[in-house]
Amino acid sequence: MKTDWDNVAEWYDSYLIGDDTYQAAVIAPNILRLINPQKGMRILDVACGQGYFAHLCAEKGAEVVGLDQSSVLIEKAKTGAKEHELYIEGNAETLDAYKLETFDTVFSVLAFENIKNIAGVMSGIDQVLKDDGCLVIVLLHPAFRIPQHADWGYDAKKSVQYRKVEKYLSEITIPIELKPFKGAQTKKVETVTFHRSLQWYMKMFRNAGFAITNIEEWISHKKSEAGPRQHAEDTARKEIPMFLALELKRR
Repeated sequence: MKTDWDNVAEWYDSYLIGDDTYQAAVIAPNILRLINPQKGMRILDVACGQGYFAHLCAEKGAEVVGLDQSSVLIEKAKTGAKEHELYIEGNAETLDAYKLETFDTVFSVLAFENIKNIAGVMSGIDQVLKDDGCLVIVLLHPAFRIPQHADWGYDAKKSVQYRKVEKYLSEITIPIELKPFKGAQTKKVETVTFHRSLQWYMKMFRNAGFAITNIEEWISHKKSEAGPRQHAEDTARKEIPMFLALELKRR
């Protein structure tokens, strides 16, 4: 199975429209705060998709390069590009093959879960990141958000919603059936995601010569509609984070 997003590029591009998405309401303001893009900075977005976050960095005056293996998403990124933005179709696992200049900051949002060879990605980042540069990675929280192996549960006696986790420490390859527009796809569209534990990532980063210097856990902005479980659901959202943000620098 492949992590090829070309087949669902139109769906994914439409998914990010509006102000109520997780990308717009949660990730964008937080990652801009962490990166603090500004004029004179050079920033690389690894697995940039249609350039959603890269565009935001460029709007702040930074020079931005985005790389993604989906030709369809890269073309969409180029369509929305303005001055100081460059988008390249390429594989993040062989980043060092593209002869890029060095960057002040490298970031990747919700992409490491869809990449098999993280060691290759980290090796490439090591080649293009300045000595005092910063790497920022945003993941679906691997302790709580494990597709097909974690879900919500509800304790009626306590009126408490909780997160049920069936597997965590094992590295798991998980097939995912994607849902494009209704009627737009005649065949089943699948990709694959890779679950890894926090200690797996820690060892991978350490072996690549990086240390985690900051950790943030971001919660969902969604609110439940009125009902008997509204309070329990909203409380669970505040207590159980959806995203994990990691800031790394060289050891």
